[in-house]
Amino acid sequence: EDGELHITLQKREKGKTWASPIKGQGSLDPYAADQEQKRLMLQRFQEENPGFDFSQAQFSGTCPDPRTFMGGIHTD
Repeated sequence: EDGELHITLQKREKGKTWASPIKGQGSLDPYAADQEQKRLMLQRFQEENPGFDFSQAQFSGTCPDPRTFMGGIHTD
């Protein structure tokens, strides 16, 4: 209706950072990839601990992989 095609992509592997949503079409620079990794880790903490407020939390240094850190992501 607006002359544009809107596509919604959903990740198959929760917590995995995409280098690019479309293979071969650019990729995240190292800084952006690190920021996305930190965002995913905070999202995981929030899901696992709904009573806590992580809105002001920050990681310093290198962020661990949210898929494998402390037992990994639970998909149930």
